[in-house]
Amino acid sequence: MLDTPAIMRLSQVMARHAAQRQVVIAQNVANADTPGYRARDVASFAAYLDQPGVADTMRAGRLQALDPARLVTTDDPASPNGNTVALEREMMRAAETRQSHDLALAVYGSARGILRTALGR
Repeated sequence: MLDTPAIMRLSQVMARHAAQRQVVIAQNVANADTPGYRARDVASFAAYLDQPGVADTMRAGRLQALDPARLVTTDDPASPNGNTVALEREMMRAAETRQSHDLALAVYGSARGILRTALGR
């Protein structure tokens, strides 16, 4: 049976990671005026890949079973009401996240194109 190539599984997980980070960024923006709210972010994709066991599960084809998102509280400075959300920072994080998602889709599309060429379609 044909298995999904590792590069395609990796790009799928990278896209999923970017989507989860975008959700967290949207929650931060929604709570920008909430007193005492602490801004959160998702651990970087590189930090996810550095976790013990991730490389083994990727080789075994079970990478999608792992949860790539670990929420971390940011250490951004707080406003007088205790809120640590800064809309400018969130916009920068959203732009970075969009770039990561676009990269994941480009890698997936390129791998798919290579497979289609190899199959003669």
